[in-house]
Amino acid sequence: MSLTTDDFAEFMAGDPEDDETVPLGDALDELAVDVETDAVKEVRDVRERI
Repeated sequence: MSLTTDDFAEFMAGDPEDDETVPLGDALDELAVDVETDAVKEVRDVRERI
């Protein structure tokens, strides 16, 4: 079995709800979530619970 471009045609079609005027990097940045964690503090908290 092999894949051809025809196999991916349905995934390559544009979505009418997409705002293609927004650059991809900016769109991904809007979806990103910043998580700040103090790993040392978290490990200490877990060790205290044990």
